[in-house]
Amino acid sequence: MLTGCLFENRVGVKLLGDTSDLISLHKTVRKITLVIVDYELEDTDVSNILVDFLENIEKAYTGIAISEEKTIHRNQAIYYGFQSSWTELLMVSSLLRLLSEYVVTDELDDINMRLLEYIIRETTSSINKQEYIAINSYIEKGALRVSIKQFIKGFDAMINNKFTYEKH
Repeated sequence: MLTGCLFENRVGVKLLGDTSDLISLHKTVRKITLVIVDYELEDTDVSNILVDFLENIEKAYTGIAISEEKTIHRNQAIYYGFQSSWTELLMVSSLLRLLSEYVVTDELDDINMRLLEYIIRETTSSINKQEYIAINSYIEKGALRVSIKQFIKGFDAMINNKFTYEKH
């Protein structure tokens, strides 16, 4: 199962899982990211955020990023993962949920999205609520009023004004 924890700096989040968890999450994110390709919106911040997230997942399940030994029911297991900022995870999680409405998803996709939502909710319970609410509200409410293309272009404008998105 995917797990997450907030680093001591209260900005970074470590996301961990076994190889199959990460591959499953990768498939879900990849499937939903294809919406951007379908709408010819590859050169947007939304695309960059999701593609960078995919790359982080790939690095994790191939063992290039973080690896930790854990004892689960007296058995040793290696968990792989990566770190991200909580704002990036919130954006990814919210964007996946929004864009999933334009894709045929299955139960496993829904579970992966719910796990990400749970991890971000749990890891951000003690941090800046205003930023959390602002990002979440914009994504949830903004998307309801416009087409997907207008939403993504508006999201790009918002992210360029409020945040500096840097590729990891």
